[in-house]
Amino acid sequence: MHHPRTKPGFTLVELLVVIAIIGVLVALLLPAVQAAREAARRMRCSNNLKQLALGLHNYHDVYDRFPSGQYFCKIPPCINRNEWWQGWGWSASILPYIEQGPLASQFNFSLNLYDPRNVDLIKTPVKSFQCPSDVSRRAEIPPSGVATAPERLATSNYCGNGGSFANSFETDIVANDPDWTNGVLRRDSRHRFSEITDGTSNTFLLGEVTHFNFTWDPTLYGHWDVPSGTACCTLALVRHGNQPLNPPKTANNVVKREGFHSFHPKGAEFALCDGSVRFVSETIHNTSRQRTTDTQANLFDGPNYGTYQRLFSRNDGLSIGEF
Repeated sequence: MHHPRTKPGFTLVELLVVIAIIGVLVALLLPAVQAAREAARRMRCSNNLKQLALGLHNYHDVYDRFPSGQYFCKIPPCINRNEWWQGWGWSASILPYIEQGPLASQFNFSLNLYDPRNVDLIKTPVKSFQCPSDVSRRAEIPPSGVATAPERLATSNYCGNGGSFANSFETDIVANDPDWTNGVLRRDSRHRFSEITDGTSNTFLLGEVTHFNFTWDPTLYGHWDVPSGTACCTLALVRHGNQPLNPPKTANNVVKREGFHSFHPKGAEFALCDGSVRFVSETIHNTSRQRTTDTQANLFDGPNYGTYQRLFSRNDGLSIGEF
């Protein structure tokens, strides 16, 4: 005698329980998966910075100096725009030293970025300049002055160390104040390792920068102003230590355009002058100096000159401590 078989399966209640369990498991596992992915992205970002720092070291080996942060001044003291240069950046200078020799050989760096021989090349992306965590970065952006200009610039996520204070990257208005112009990659600078007297392991070389869809978003090869055709927007290539690290989205444009920031949780990656890369916490002691009117006497007083600011100076002679 055959007994009828019951069909295998779940009751509705059992099915709902299984779905609920799966949902809980996904909810528990998702943060771990996301964290693992971010850790991998951060590692790639760190490797990018190591490669770029090595490129700067190799450039120094050849020329006995670092490249300028931006080639800006054609005829000193560069008060007027007709005295300004093309605006190529440090990043273009190191292309042959980061395995981009074939690309570099196609440029004519003695001409403007937008010269017909260069204008298509300046749109060329290079992965070493792209942080995989930055969801804000556009592949190309227009030069300054005319948003509808047909020329486009490839973008980057890394800027040079322009110094501790506002306008530390300058070459003209504070040229007689070496304590103020204390960075490593500045306008028309030619700094050497021998000038980094604070120690190469205590001085930033490069750091991360995200994008805000404005003029100062980091560009790969340089930056210029369309109406004048001359160098512009040095902050697209070098930044200062005078602003908070990873400021809030509500911060004003001055804070965003002058400082360093990343999409990595709780900090950002920086390459130091010795070629090492460190993840720097956004809680690092930071006095966020924004004024250009500080006198020589109080530039380096302890309460107003934080650990973060000291890491941007190549020669202040002060200790860093742990960071």
